[in-house]
Amino acid sequence: MTSEPPLPATLPTGLAERILQRTIEAVTISDAAIRVLWVNDAFTRLTGYSLDEMRGNNFRVLRSGHHDPGFYKHIEACIQRDGVWEGEIWRRRKNGEIFPAMLTITGLRDPDGAITHYVDFFNDLGNFKNHQQRIEYLVNHDALTGLPNRNALQERLENAVSRARRNNTQLALLFVDLDRFKRINDEHGHLFGDHVLREMAERLRQNVREMDTVARLGGDEFIILLEDVTSHDDARVVAGAILAGFDQPLLVNNVPTPISVSVGVSLFPRDATTVEHLINRSDAAMYAAKRAGRNRICFTE
Repeated sequence: MTSEPPLPATLPTGLAERILQRTIEAVTISDAAIRVLWVNDAFTRLTGYSLDEMRGNNFRVLRSGHHDPGFYKHIEACIQRDGVWEGEIWRRRKNGEIFPAMLTITGLRDPDGAITHYVDFFNDLGNFKNHQQRIEYLVNHDALTGLPNRNALQERLENAVSRARRNNTQLALLFVDLDRFKRINDEHGHLFGDHVLREMAERLRQNVREMDTVARLGGDEFIILLEDVTSHDDARVVAGAILAGFDQPLLVNNVPTPISVSVGVSLFPRDATTVEHLINRSDAAMYAAKRAGRNRICFTE
């Protein structure tokens, strides 16, 4: 049986550098005075600075201006105490562009415990953050209209009710439903119906204050949240403006499309004291408006 050759006591010459060159993270090695000794190719691709430009310099050229001196003192204190620091930092590329990075700095010590070198690993968080923001947007917004969806509305309603309860103020909830939407879909198709819903969402936005919330529950159902109303008259004015906003036909694919809406209104705390009850009461009022002939406003009784 052939015996295996003994393992070498150290890595082959140059292997560590080849490994660091292959990593997708930017890597830098600096001395105890934080003068750069080496950077990998990923560093150059990420920052625009070559090894020749960085060798012997410190990292001030990468500073973004987003952090005060105390931030960097905190990093140094962590490395001295724990041997490592990891966190988010804003850095500056050679072209002046600022970007977020996830940075890990490790201090290498000699046998006496003194730090002799620093090794930095970092990557660009920009794409990750953009992706994360996109996911958060999709979770909280309706894909068709761009309005807040049921999930976002629930959170906004809970916060609004808490504020109203704390400040002893009122809020109004308007449940808006498109009249005879099924007929539109049946006669013109669902793609046409989607265009109608987008145009409807835009008209709703145009007839409320910037501080108000317009959300889509699903289908042809929309909710409008009005905070700091003084009476049901305030809600009636907004609801009336919404009805009037549909006096003119929608222009969908150059096709004039007459539509109307039915609006149900409930007030906190007069009609309901919980989010669920508030939605249910305004929903019931909306159906009462439909039974009364559509294209009208009905308040919770």
